Amino acid sequence: MTVSISVLLSFPGECVGEPVISGLVRECGLEVNILHARISPSEEGRMLARLEGTEDLMERGLDYLSRRGVGVTVPGTGFIWDEDLCVHCGACAGICPGGAFTVDHDTLLVSFDMSGCILCGLCMEVCYYGAVQSVEDHMKGGSGK
Repeated sequence: MTVSISVLLSFPGECVGEPVISGLVRECGLEVNILHARISPSEEGRMLARLEGTEDLMERGLDYLSRRGVGVTVPGTGFIWDEDLCVHCGACAGICPGGAFTVDHDTLLVSFDMSGCILCGLCMEVCYYGAVQSVEDHMKGGSGK
């Protein structure tokens, strides 16, 4: 059975120049869709990726990453959109690569569908009003800003 998970990967500085992701594909047989990455030479790199493959291949791939020194975090349930704080400016919809945020062209109101969320966090960065928060920030009672 094929499974698909989103993972946050943390690459130590010494791994940044190595072909870790191509090795993950070649040696472990996983499909990798890089959703967001911030990587620079000699510094820690961070990447949000979607991995897909059988359960056995997924376990093999996660073990491969661990052996290479890459930190793997499987994010929680994602983000919370507080419609009461939203002013429906559409900034989140304009930047959302997964299509979780959309603007109704008739009413000009923003809506959110968690099934489209790829956990990239771009919506939190652009929401000036704090209407989009990580679950963690929401549980702490913070605005995320």
